[in-house]
Amino acid sequence: MNRFRRAMRRVVFAASLALILTGALIPSSRFSSSAAYYSYQITYYSDATYTQEVGSRYVDCNGLSRDFTGSSSPYQQSEIFDVCCRDPGGNGWVPC
Repeated sequence: MNRFRRAMRRVVFAASLALILTGALIPSSRFSSSAAYYSYQITYYSDATYTQEVGSRYVDCNGLSRDFTGSSSPYQQSEIFDVCCRDPGGNGWVPC
């Protein structure tokens, strides 16, 4: 009876380890295709008080900068406008 219990523990351990490794090594399509892409606006400020706006820039779903006005600075804040999904036509990313 003692041998049987040891054998069963080994089988359960091997099966559990196989399931864990399979889940870790084979990415789920749900996770691999749902990369977070956003369209967002960056607002630039003159200093660390973030009171005087000196410029802004809009970045679309494909990462292209559009509508840059003013000047940039290291003091910036971002605001997300849209979450983006892969274009079914294969043309990059579009707002969901």
